[in-house]
Amino acid sequence: MGEALTQEGLVPLGEIFRILRGSVLLKGNVMPRLGETVCTTDGKAIGYVSDIFGKISGFYILVRLTSEKLELKIGEKLYLQGKTGLAGSSEKAKPQL
Repeated sequence: MGEALTQEGLVPLGEIFRILRGSVLLKGNVMPRLGETVCTTDGKAIGYVSDIFGKISGFYILVRLTSEKLELKIGEKLYLQGKTGLAGSSEKAKPQL
């Protein structure tokens, strides 16, 4: 957590925890918005944020993949481009009850 932007302006979203058919589950680093584009280390868009669940202190992010021909591995880091979601907004994130 708290990693700086990479050279390409990517924000670390999280690490792949599980690989599912058409989706991957990440352990989250930052809180994204639903629908945000998810990229690999090289900036290639591979999907979008489909769901976020779990406790604020340890949440998971479901990423719906836009292609089935991807070579992803458990532990691989995925990213968002530039400022993102709730973490990049000026408003405080309020947990849903």
